[in-house]
Amino acid sequence: MWHKAGWQKTTSETPNPYKAPVSIRNIIFDLCGPIVTIDLELMNRRFRDFGVKAEKPYQLLRSDGLTKMYEAGEISTGEFCRRVRHLLAAKLGDTQILEAWNTIVADFPESHIECIRELHHRCRLFLLSNSDVTNARFFKEYLNSQAGFDFVEDCFDGVFFSYDLHERKPNPAVFQRIVDKHGLATSETLVVDDCRKHCEGAASIGLHTHWLQPGEDICELDILTAIRKGNGTIN
Repeated sequence: MWHKAGWQKTTSETPNPYKAPVSIRNIIFDLCGPIVTIDLELMNRRFRDFGVKAEKPYQLLRSDGLTKMYEAGEISTGEFCRRVRHLLAAKLGDTQILEAWNTIVADFPESHIECIRELHHRCRLFLLSNSDVTNARFFKEYLNSQAGFDFVEDCFDGVFFSYDLHERKPNPAVFQRIVDKHGLATSETLVVDDCRKHCEGAASIGLHTHWLQPGEDICELDILTAIRKGNGTIN
């Protein structure tokens, strides 16, 4: 059971906030965490392979606020690379920087491909990711290549990246844009994300949420299993 007003998973004793059972007809998925597993140490290692002395380059770039600006589409790729060279004090070419930046995915389980396909037969699916233009392009190519078909186009009714929206989660406006563009009923829409703040932002506009915990797998979530079997109802 999922509570409209909060981010947390509730117990079977928690009452449904609606007067009647609600069917989930739409799901907004985060990409990194729920669908693919990322490992930032892969990126850090690649930067070090290119001669960067910092032990944790990604964390250094993030602490400066550079990653958020790039994800929000506030700076160009050229400016991003220039600032990376400056912050890491390294003589890196743009190609090296972008290669390291895209060395991030650790796993995209085949079971997730099948799970998403089954869910798409039952409801509308959307992808919402805090991703910059470089990662977004890589993610789409990677997902389609690993799946062996146009996974992104065939399995999702809408795909939204923060660089294109010029805004990042957890801003509620990001979720509202998807709701408005596709005419979604918030009472029939579930957000699955591994970040608590993102879930809180979604819940603030009335969306159901599941805050994915470490070790949880979307293939094993009760509500998603129920939807795949044709019974995505919150009693």
